[in-house]
This record gives sequence, C-alpha cells and structure tokens, in this order.
Amino acid sequence: MRNRYGVLPGVLLTIAAVQLSLAQQSPFTLNADNYQVLIGKAYSSTTYNVDFGDTQDEQAQTRLALQALIDKSGPSQTWDFTGLNFQEPVTSSIPYLPYENSLPGADVFTEADHAVLLGAYIYGSLIQDDGNYYYGLAADDSTLLLPEPFPWLKFPLTYETSWQWPSSPATNLEVIARFLAAITGDSTAIQTYEQYRDQLQNATVQIFWTVDGYGTLITPAGSRETLRLKRTVRVSGVTGFSQPLDIFISYMWLSEDWLQANPASIIQAEIGTTLSVSGGFPPVFTQVPSGAYYSVSTLRPVAGEPLPDAPMVVLRGPYPNPLREHAMLTLTLPSPQPVSVRVYNLLGQEVARPFDGLLPSGTHPVSIDAHTWPAGLYLLRIEAGTQHWTRRLVVVH
Repeated sequence: MRNRYGVLPGVLLTIAAVQLSLAQQSPFTLNADNYQVLIGKAYSSTTYNVDFGDTQDEQAQTRLALQALIDKSGPSQTWDFTGLNFQEPVTSSIPYLPYENSLPGADVFTEADHAVLLGAYIYGSLIQDDGNYYYGLAADDSTLLLPEPFPWLKFPLTYETSWQWPSSPATNLEVIARFLAAITGDSTAIQTYEQYRDQLQNATVQIFWTVDGYGTLITPAGSRETLRLKRTVRVSGVTGFSQPLDIFISYMWLSEDWLQANPASIIQAEIGTTLSVSGGFPPVFTQVPSGAYYSVSTLRPVAGEPLPDAPMVVLRGPYPNPLREHAMLTLTLPSPQPVSVRVYNLLGQEVARPFDGLLPSGTHPVSIDAHTWPAGLYLLRIEAGTQHWTRRLVVVH
C-alpha cells in the first residue's frame, strides 16, 4: 500500500511537467501592436556573425552545423547556436522614424506611417490584422516604387502563417533585387542579379514566406521562445533552365521579446542559404548555407543619445587560398558603400569582376569563380568606400 501511494505523486508530477512543457512550447502570436514600439525608436543591434573558418574543413563543418539547424522545422523544436564560432561583434542602429511630409520622398508614400532609415528612406505601414507593408524607398533624390506593397510580415503572425509577393510574378528583377538588398541588409539578391543579368532578361520572380516552426532558440546571449520564418526567393524563366530556381532562402527566428510592451532586449537569429548548381548534366541544384548570425537588440528614442560610432569596413578572406575553382571573401559594412572586387593577372589585365556596385550595411559574401582561369598567381583588388586592399590569389588545378 505504501508503494502504491508513493508512486501516485510521481505520476502526478510527471503529468504536470508534461503539461507545463506543452504549454511552454505552444506557438505565440505577433501582431502589428507588437511592432508599433519600433516607431520613433532606434533599433540598436549587436550582431554576431558566424565565422565559417579559413580552411575547407572548417567551412564544411560549419555548413553541416548550420544545415542541421535548418533541417529542424515544425513544432516544439530546439535550435542551439552555441556550438558555432562567431566573428567580432558589429554594432549598428536603425532609426524608425514617424511619417512626416518633410522626409525625403515622403510625398510619394502618403499611405505610410513610418520610414526606416537604411541609407535610403524605406516607407511602410503597420496594419493590424493585415501586415507590415513597405511601399518603396527614396534615396539620392530618386524614388524606387514597388509593383505592389511588400509584406515583410503578415498579421496575426503565428505557426503555419504563409503568404507570397507579388500576387503575380514580377518581371523587373533589378527593382526587386535593389529593394531586398536595402530592406534586409543582405546583398545576395543584387549580387545574383548582377552575376546572371544576361540569363535573367526574361525571368520573373516571386517571394514566399511561411512560419515553418516554433520552439526554443539558444544563443550565447540566452534562450528565447521563437517562431521561425522561412523566406524563399523563387525565379522562373531563367535562360537555360526549364524549372523555377529558389535562388535564396533565409530562416529567421523571431523571439517572444516582441510580446513585451517595452522589450529590454530582443534576441533573434538568421541563417541564409544560396543556390549552388553543379556543372554536370543534368545539373544538380542544392541550397548551401552562406551566412548566419544571432543578434541582441535594444530600443531607445531616436532623439535620445547619439547612435553608436560606426566600425570600419571589415574584410575576411579570400578563402580557401590557394584555390582550385571557387573562393569566398566577406565584407562587413557599417553603412551602405560602393564596393568593387576585381581580379588582375600579373600583366595588369583585368580577368574578372566578381562584384561592382552599391551594397547596404551588413555582412556580405562575395564569390570568386576561378574554374576557367589558368593556374597561377593573381592580384585581387577590393575597394569599399574610401578603403582598399590588395590580396594575392593563387589558383591551382
């Protein structure tokens, strides 16, 4: 009899623990009200970018670890970022300004209720039970108009919410690529457009979102309950390809910190992947993790203390070096900068231009494709704003 009654409390405690666990793992819901706290504030972030390493082995292991995190979708997941290596943190602030007629380009975007200052003024509205829409941007006395408002988020936002943009596939890929680079701080879209401009002349694009999981995000800065938002950029009609191509996919963890009326700190994370195409026939398409970070952010009045000093441009790579076919370098920019990456042979002749254009703030990978170059020594010239570097690049086959 004593044993029977001794077991009962243990059973009840187990049931209670299971119920508590299930309650903690329920997906939460975000609404426009949760993001209204941004308007009139500076969103100040310390970002810890994942260090992929300098050797092919290190890079392969990092990509495997990131892929394992990507593969965890669905309910009640745990995503642990603590086993990754990170670069020195980068601090930045993004002001969210209340809409005013005096802002540059504001007269074009009269339906906006705020503007985000990211080198350009990006105009948007937070609409309850509808979404967080952006209409376009104004910079350098010019305005970029979108074919239809861009829904960055859809409300109410919770597990299995999904949407797409635009409603019919858009053909002006350059406009969309420029806008994505400005609003995300990630240059992948514009880099892809520049690299494959000729093949994309008759192509169309759509972007798809879905909240594909929820659970616990674990970072070196702490743990949070999160929703995971998957964003896919899909291009159709690329010359030489009969099937649509998902050229870029990102996975962003949105934390429960947004549920607080005045969040003390907001921990979030993101992993981005890019399309890799094999040279065989038929070609094999795979998504390869190309960048990742976690961030810790705070909010403060725009008119309060000054924004933190911007760090210098940080260059990493190229790696691997020597290389056989491909190398990668990364540039971390504190603000939008004109960037040029060019390769010269020892006669001073330009043999490649991996990138030449404007990049927004953030960390950007630049791919160098050397599989057609003769083996030998090359000089890599990188310019970002007023800074420049020259690196030796050794190609072996």
